[in-house]
Amino acid sequence: MENRVAIYQDACRRGMDWMLQYGREDGAIGPVEERLFYYRVPWVFALMGEQEAAFRKLDWIKQHMFTSGGAFEGVSPQKIYTERYGSYPLACLIVGALLNQRLDLVYPGVRALKGWQDNQTGGVFNCRSDQDATGEQELFPTAQFGMTMLMAGQIEAAIKAGAWMDRLWALQPDPDHRLYHVYSSQQQRLVIDVAEENEPLYITRKDHPWQHHFNGGIAAAFLTNLYLGSSDRKWLDLARQYQSFSMTTDACQFESMQICKSGWGSGLLYVATRETAYRDWTRRIGDWFLSHQYPDGHWENTPYWNPNPTISDNIEITTEFIMHLSHISMHLSVE
Repeated sequence: MENRVAIYQDACRRGMDWMLQYGREDGAIGPVEERLFYYRVPWVFALMGEQEAAFRKLDWIKQHMFTSGGAFEGVSPQKIYTERYGSYPLACLIVGALLNQRLDLVYPGVRALKGWQDNQTGGVFNCRSDQDATGEQELFPTAQFGMTMLMAGQIEAAIKAGAWMDRLWALQPDPDHRLYHVYSSQQQRLVIDVAEENEPLYITRKDHPWQHHFNGGIAAAFLTNLYLGSSDRKWLDLARQYQSFSMTTDACQFESMQICKSGWGSGLLYVATRETAYRDWTRRIGDWFLSHQYPDGHWENTPYWNPNPTISDNIEITTEFIMHLSHISMHLSVE
């Protein structure tokens, strides 16, 4: 196991070295004028021991991309985050600020992030302009919100998010084959009736590669963390169900880079349970990351979704995959 962990750590280091070449003198990284793609960079810098780069990046964000009210806004266009997943970049940024002990960003950021949560359902709204009864609430931003709140000591907000995840699972009409991952607070039900071209935004099917296969894994990661933080067994049981959805999805999921978060869920479940099924799946995902890393250290997204990736695209996904593979190496180190 030690050798495998060392190999994963070496792959993370090569990915980090590739990323560092795009660091700028002012502390930014990459073409920040294009869009918001670097929200996870301080998190990964902290994991990889790049404290100086992390502080410079956080200083740049504070000056150029952080409002007095704690919103992650400024010179970089929000792009997709104006329409969907609006809380996600801030939730990831706060983790990086926490790991780097930048409380000047953590406290206002947490206050702003809590404003995305529906106090009635516990879910996180997709869009800032629809933060009312008509707004849609989605699984993976709610899961990241919950993990960030746990790290920031906001256990009540995290438990509310966990209750939303419990409700979402209880409403599933066919979890053996598909996961409906968007909820309508107005109708108090899953969003099921969607146009065929929009189905991947609302439904994760087990039998098709081009899906949001990360949903089961990130749900399990959050719920296992909630169990570890609260000692309430029901969260562990629910984490198992979401992770089971991921681990029983057809082999076609390995064609898609969107499987990435599955190892996050299984790794944490292995830490919590020491069950070999979770260890073996985590190893499988770790090896999958290695098989898709380019010789220079970077990763790229699924060509189906992004056939012509830009530097910002590759920085974004390389940052995420370093994070996941670093966590996998930590989780497998418990043996």
